[in-house]
Amino acid sequence: MKEKSVFHEIKNQISVCDLYTEIIRKILNKKGIEDETLTRAIDNIKNSLSLIADCASSLREVRLQELSLANLIAGAIEICKAYKDITFVDEIPAATVIRADKNKFTSALVNIIKNAIEAGATEVKIYPRGNDILIENNGEPIPAEIREKIFTDGFTTKENGSGLGLMLTKKSLEEQGFNLSLDAATDVTIFNISHR
Repeated sequence: MKEKSVFHEIKNQISVCDLYTEIIRKILNKKGIEDETLTRAIDNIKNSLSLIADCASSLREVRLQELSLANLIAGAIEICKAYKDITFVDEIPAATVIRADKNKFTSALVNIIKNAIEAGATEVKIYPRGNDILIENNGEPIPAEIREKIFTDGFTTKENGSGLGLMLTKKSLEEQGFNLSLDAATDVTIFNISHR
């Protein structure tokens, strides 16, 4: 019952934020202000609010559907550009379709990319290897001695980290029929999303 109450309160606050984004959009329109950066920022706020609502609900069942992987990646990249403007290389074929939960899968991509940015990456490359999806970044490599711990509940190397991000990301992907692992790379970091 407590989880439902917490989720209800989170959803209420998200609704308030969502309402204010619409108010900002209407004021801009009323004043005749057309700014692509502001429009994109408002869209990204709304997308992020949707992801927050989805992530906050462990009660919500997974809704799998056929989705364009290219569109999912494009959406995640757009959100991540708010953190830092880095180079993205997307080599996923446009026709690639996966069966996933749209918000949960996007949230997983965002978390993996955000971790790369926080590790100092200037480039994130997303490409296929067979049926796997590889997310490579040139940030600070993960030391060999902690690679097996990164998906552990509570493990973090960040000063203000909770140690939940990658653990929850892995769990979310598993609920959708995927597995998240770290490829054995030394000079770069490569996360591998594969079908279970």
